[in-house]
Amino acid sequence: MESTPFGHYQLQKLIGRGGMGEVYQAYDSDTDRIVALKVLPPHLAQDRAFQERFRQESHAAAGVNDPHVVPIHGYGEIDGRLYLDMRLIEGRNLGAMLANTAKPMEPALAVSIVEQAGMALDGAHRVGLVHRDVKPSNILITDNDFVYLIDFGLARCADDVGVTTAGSTVGTLATWPRSGSRAAKPIRARTSTRWRACCTNVSRVCGRIPGTASSSRSPGTWCLRRRGRPTRIRGWRPSTR
Repeated sequence: MESTPFGHYQLQKLIGRGGMGEVYQAYDSDTDRIVALKVLPPHLAQDRAFQERFRQESHAAAGVNDPHVVPIHGYGEIDGRLYLDMRLIEGRNLGAMLANTAKPMEPALAVSIVEQAGMALDGAHRVGLVHRDVKPSNILITDNDFVYLIDFGLARCADDVGVTTAGSTVGTLATWPRSGSRAAKPIRARTSTRWRACCTNVSRVCGRIPGTASSSRSPGTWCLRRRGRPTRIRGWRPSTR
């Protein structure tokens, strides 16, 4: 794409898209640097609920000080559109990595990735925040296997009701815990996030997520049917110890 002006930014190319916005590689003329700029899409700019979620993401991400969370340079509004200015990370998307290979990830690397992602979650929890959508596509890995947890678009303060309406769910159903399948209470939020991290790690090692989520009623059902009996990963990948 040709460079597109956006306030004091020049949008150089689209590098990502999600339910909460689009991410561009952009040049910031005020600081003379290349950044990753997340912008609320035009068709959502007038939606007050989405605006509130985007502001929540900006505030939450800026308040987390951890090396495994992408640093936030700033956030605000330009011409009626909200934006989030972040460090541009040259990395691989874990979700795409898993989709492009037929082999499960080596256990040692998977453990390292989930450990680093866990550090990012700890940093968020220290300021009272939960990510709420930990999954492979929200994890970036650099060439030296350094991990960043990205997209705090679904994060919210654990003590705040937030913008999620009663009875609704926000997040990815495939990794949604039973406690989060119905408007999870704040006290369960951190547990829900840890469940997602565990599901993500299993998907790396075994090439599959425990259970399925074909409908809004299915998250957590698999665990209930197990009646507390843990499944050994070796059952899905015999070479794992």
